[in-house]
Amino acid sequence: MNPDRRVEIFAHTGDPAWLRANGLFVAEGRQVARRLLASPRYRTVAMLLTPSAEAAMADAIAALRTERRPVIEIRTPAEVDAMTGFPLHQGCVAFAERLELPSWETVAASEGLFVALERVRDPDNVGSIARTASALGASGLLIGPECADPLYRKAVRTSMGALVSMPVLAADPWPGAVTMLAAAGFVLVATTPDPEAPAIEAVRDDLVKTGRAGRVVLLVGSEGEGLTAAARAAAHVEARIPMAAGVMDSLNVAVATAVAIYALRERRT
Repeated sequence: MNPDRRVEIFAHTGDPAWLRANGLFVAEGRQVARRLLASPRYRTVAMLLTPSAEAAMADAIAALRTERRPVIEIRTPAEVDAMTGFPLHQGCVAFAERLELPSWETVAASEGLFVALERVRDPDNVGSIARTASALGASGLLIGPECADPLYRKAVRTSMGALVSMPVLAADPWPGAVTMLAAAGFVLVATTPDPEAPAIEAVRDDLVKTGRAGRVVLLVGSEGEGLTAAARAAAHVEARIPMAAGVMDSLNVAVATAVAIYALRERRT
């Protein structure tokens, strides 16, 4: 890579529009960068490292095939801070080639629990959902309309790299994509705070009892408005997380999604 081009990329670390226009995205932090380097899908093209980060990342870089090793620039911590414009990188910023998300159709014949997001606009929430979904054994994440960019640096960082290591798929068209997954045999479970909806434990028990727990799509809506009427209408069943007496619905969407994933998978596995 041309040194001038490298410096240009580093100077735009905090500019998501420029990065996207140039087919790139950022992963910051050593553990996140490790997941990116290990990803068979995304190719890391450049890394900006401090000397200590270079030493810490040496094994992960050496494990790559020669043709997949990124161009590396070593700078002092102060220089890295100045070039990137933020201090949350642990001396390690990696740049990878941006690819279009695979279609939901690639998992239509799969087994497992998938999480479909509709209008989840906060990148931290998208990242947190991906992190917990990966940790709790979800099979993949479906990104519906108006969601935050799953390859935005804050989302990737908050996910601890889960967004580059787990299946992340485009749910387009919406809600047609999940409707077609339902036609392929998935059960669509819509999350809602509606007190008239069955508790999620009861939904899980019914899925287990009827032998339908192995192929589930959990539908999760925006932080403020929840799922749209169209998404709710597409679902086979709605489910709520029971709250303590006298407490209004107050779970952050990422926390609620983690609880829902755990509840739906607990007895299935």
